[in-house]
Amino acid sequence: NFEELPSAKGHMALSSTFSCFGNQWRIKLHPGGYSESLTGMVAVFLERCSGDRKLAIKYSIGFNGDEERMIRLGKSIFDGSVSWGWANFYSRSEIIGDDEEGGFLENGALTLYVGIQLDEFIPKNPASSFMLKLFNDENSADIVFEICEQHKSDSESDRKRAKTSTEKLYHAHRFILQHYSAELSALCATSDGMTPIIITDVKPEVFRHLLYYIYGGEINDDDFAVHEKDFINAADKYGVTNLKLEAEVWYVNNTEITIDNVIDSLLYADAMNCALLKESVMDFIVESKEEVMQRVSFQDVPGDVCKDLLAAVSRHYETDSPGDDGEDETEVEKTYSKMRIRDLRQKLDEKGLGLDIDGSREALIANLKEHS
Repeated sequence: NFEELPSAKGHMALSSTFSCFGNQWRIKLHPGGYSESLTGMVAVFLERCSGDRKLAIKYSIGFNGDEERMIRLGKSIFDGSVSWGWANFYSRSEIIGDDEEGGFLENGALTLYVGIQLDEFIPKNPASSFMLKLFNDENSADIVFEICEQHKSDSESDRKRAKTSTEKLYHAHRFILQHYSAELSALCATSDGMTPIIITDVKPEVFRHLLYYIYGGEINDDDFAVHEKDFINAADKYGVTNLKLEAEVWYVNNTEITIDNVIDSLLYADAMNCALLKESVMDFIVESKEEVMQRVSFQDVPGDVCKDLLAAVSRHYETDSPGDDGEDETEVEKTYSKMRIRDLRQKLDEKGLGLDIDGSREALIANLKEHS
C-alpha cells in the first residue's frame, strides 16, 4: 500500500529485479522524496543492477489514473551499476488523491510502467515496407475491387434513379485479406479470378485508405478530420478492427459532446458498437446531469445503456453502495466494472492472445474474465 510506506525523505522502496538487454534492472522509489527532492515530491529512479559495459539507454516511467496518464522520459548512459531518474518525479498528494480527485492508486497500490530501449541506431525490419509496396500493385494482385460512389441527382430526369459519379479500381491480394478481415475474405470468395467485386456503400477514397491500412500504412490526422465517421463505418462493416478503434479515438478526442448532440452521439455509439464514444457521452451526462434532465429526452435510447451509465456514475463518485458486500461479484469484477474502456482494451491487448478488443463494455469485461 503506497500510503502506508514511510514518507520520510530518503526512505527507499525497491521493486523486484527484471531482465532487459542481458542486464538486471529495478526501480528505486522514495515515497517521501530523495535528498535533493522538493518537499512533497516523490522520487523515482531506474537502477541497473548488473553489467559493466556502457549502455546508452532511453527509458520511460509512468502510471495511469482514471482520467489521465503520466509518463516521464529519460536518456542516460548507464555505466556499471548506476541509477538515473527524477528527484521530483511527481507530487505525493496528487498520486494519493483526495475526495475530489481520484489520484493514481488502484486498491492502494501504485503501479509503475517502465520502458527501456537502446539509444542506438538499429535498422528496422523491412518486412512492413515490403508489404506496403504490394498495396494496389496491379502486377501481383489476384483480386480487384471496383468502388462506385453513387448519389441521387437533383435534376428532374435523374431524381428517381441512382447515378454513378465515381468509379475506382483497387487491386489487392486474397492471401493478405484472408488473414486480416473475415468480411473482405468472404467477398473475395464471390469473385472468379480478376472479375471486379463491386462495392457501392463506401467512398472510393475511404476504401483506398482502408486497404492502405491493411497493408501496413498509417492514416494522418488530416484524413481522419475529413473522413472521421466514414472510417468508423467502413472499418466496422469490413472488419478492420484496429482502424475502427483508431478512428474512434480520434473522433472522441476531437468532438465536443453538447446538449444538442448528446442523444445523436449516444445513438450512433450504440449502433456502431463504439464503446469509447459511448463512455464519453455517459461522462458528459453525469457531469451535466441537471441540464440533461431538463432539456434532453431519452425516449429513443435503448435500455441496455443503463450499465454504461452506472459505470460512469461509479467512476464519477468513486463510492461503493452499502449492499456491495453481500453480492456475489468478486473484487476483480468490481474493478473491471469501473475501469475505463481504454484500460479494458489495453488489458485484453496485453494478453497477446489475439483477443477481440472491439465490442461493448460487457463484452470486453466478459472476455477479460474468461482469460484471467
